[in-house]
Amino acid sequence: MNKIFSGLLCLFALTAVSEVKAQTFRTFTTTSDEITYTNRVISDGRSIVEVVINTVVVDLTPNPTTAESTVSTDTKKETLFLTSAGAAALQTAVSNASSGTPISTTAAAVDDSDKIKDTSGAVQNSVTFVEIVNGVPTFTSASNATTNNNDVITTERSDFTTIVETTKAIVSQN
Repeated sequence: MNKIFSGLLCLFALTAVSEVKAQTFRTFTTTSDEITYTNRVISDGRSIVEVVINTVVVDLTPNPTTAESTVSTDTKKETLFLTSAGAAALQTAVSNASSGTPISTTAAAVDDSDKIKDTSGAVQNSVTFVEIVNGVPTFTSASNATTNNNDVITTERSDFTTIVETTKAIVSQN
């Protein structure tokens, strides 16, 4: 009976230790959105607004068992080419959106009539805009592509020993 009890106790301890290693730890997520509006003059002379939306999602997962933390960063950059009226409507929609609504969700609702079109009426996916640098006009191409990046970093907490010595007086009631 003693051997059975001791075997069950060892099996329970082994299971508990393996469960600690296999458990899922809490992940803390932080999301930040940023939108920029830049007025551009494109090569055909039209004035447009280049809208860039950056969304960064950071997931932090600390693991107290192994003293490691995993940080996963997802970065999404989306570019839109809008008319001045479309950019003003988007700016109003972003400011009126409820708290917690991602900017990218609000920007996804932009109608094609607010986007820059070519001479055949199709939405332009890339433009060439003119910049004046030191008095010299330069032509820069940009596209409305969406780029996604995912970076995962695992860090380990450093071990250290802290020794605190506090001298206390002996207090006796005798």
